[in-house]
Amino acid sequence: MTYDQLFRTVKSGDIRPAYLFYGPETYVLGTALDTLRAKILPEGLEALNQNLFEGAADAQAVMDAAETLPLMCDRRLIVLRDWAALAGKAEAAGVDRFVKWLDNIPDTCCLVFVLSDAPDNRKKLTQALKAKAEWVEFTLLSDADLYKWCARYVKPRAIEPDAVEQLAFMAGRGLTGLVQELDKLAAFAGDRQAITRADVEAIVTPSTECTVFQMIDCLMKGDGGRAQLLLKNMLENGETRIGTLAMLTRQLRMLTHIRLLRAQGMTLSEIERKLSLNHYAATRAAQQAGRFSPEGLERGYQACVDTDYAVKSGRVRDVAGLDALMIRLGEMK
Repeated sequence: MTYDQLFRTVKSGDIRPAYLFYGPETYVLGTALDTLRAKILPEGLEALNQNLFEGAADAQAVMDAAETLPLMCDRRLIVLRDWAALAGKAEAAGVDRFVKWLDNIPDTCCLVFVLSDAPDNRKKLTQALKAKAEWVEFTLLSDADLYKWCARYVKPRAIEPDAVEQLAFMAGRGLTGLVQELDKLAAFAGDRQAITRADVEAIVTPSTECTVFQMIDCLMKGDGGRAQLLLKNMLENGETRIGTLAMLTRQLRMLTHIRLLRAQGMTLSEIERKLSLNHYAATRAAQQAGRFSPEGLERGYQACVDTDYAVKSGRVRDVAGLDALMIRLGEMK
């Protein structure tokens, strides 16, 4: 079930006995949970008819809560967020009994399992929920849907399409972060009726992924000083050198794949599908990759891999390793 279908069925009153919510779009996930809660629980009685569990909650406690009759409404709402029985590395105690109990979920409750990551299909509970629960994946919005959502959010102002593209590039595609940036942009625009790309570039705080992209651009242009300044800002904002190294490696790997696929004659749309990239991200990455030879990108990616191994094996300290890598990336052709 898509989350659009979920909103429609909940609005119509078609409430399933159990749901599994997961995926990276946490803002829409939270909205879906709020919508379900508002439909099930009468206003003012939420605290009496809702139970929240997370982490290593006892399976028996969950079953007891689900079997408790609701007060002045038809259902109780049971929310299990990152429950160890579903999200933990090992099978939790009591999970076998809970799986059997799922065969007869009381019609006086609604169970909602919420996961930060994708479900682990090896777990007994995950396998049971495939048959017993409605799965809803909260994927990031497509380019078209993202523009529509941003346009609705800033009404009565307008926002230019290229402003949304730049905003997604700089701040990421997650709506939780975009809400904060859109509020800033609306305040910055003042009495103007449209938010522009220039507004985005003026005040939006770049994400770490955007900053890494800019660092590679600077290194490619021979501006090592600017690249070092960007690195310094990332470290001052809490990013670690190991984390920065991982993002550099990821970016160089993606650029290498794109450049090699383009050299093989693959179109950009085919590359988007093969690498699971949205159109705007693929376009920006392809532009950056096109400035290098395939061999140069492969050398840059190999340098990242070698540095990562050297740091994690203890042969090189992270400070010296990252500094040396920045120099080597500046020599890519």
